[in-house]
Amino acid sequence: MAARKSSKKKRTRRPAGRARSKGRKKASTRKKKVGPKKSARKPKARKKAPRKQAARARPAKKSPRKAAAPKRKAPARKPAAPKPAAPAMPVAAPSPLRPVAAPAPAPGGVAAASPQRIGSVTHYFGHVNAGVIALEAGELRVGDTVHIRGHTTDYYQRIDRIEVDHQPVTVARAGQSVGVHVMQRVREGDAVWKVAS
Repeated sequence: MAARKSSKKKRTRRPAGRARSKGRKKASTRKKKVGPKKSARKPKARKKAPRKQAARARPAKKSPRKAAAPKRKAPARKPAAPKPAAPAMPVAAPSPLRPVAAPAPAPGGVAAASPQRIGSVTHYFGHVNAGVIALEAGELRVGDTVHIRGHTTDYYQRIDRIEVDHQPVTVARAGQSVGVHVMQRVREGDAVWKVAS
């Protein structure tokens, strides 16, 4: 018996990823580069504009020099006369101890008294230079000198005017909030100490 030939073609294996083509090629997804159309005319040669020359800095003209006047000689100095020797100061025996002077008063004519904390600043109105003081202890009168002290504030001031609810008063006591005119900026939380009456 003779071996029969197969009418089927042998299939060959293709590498993975290749598509099978059936007689026609796939259209390419890439776009062709399209350049400018060539024209039959030659491009005109551009005329170059003449360049402006940069202004060169010219040195300033020098004026003719005048003849200098002859220098005058300074008058001759007289030799310094020798100073007479100062008489020797006799060394005195140490003096007995003197009583110590009273300490200098605080700025603004404040007497050296023990300050009393009377309150703290609760608000500051910059457009009228006024501060609100909440009195916690003691009393505050017109004419008293106070020391306002805080983190960045530290100055003495004499109280010229006190207001309670926009009404001028002469005395304010603990528990009241009073408005006073201040010379410098004050900040919330600054302590107010009464130094002198």
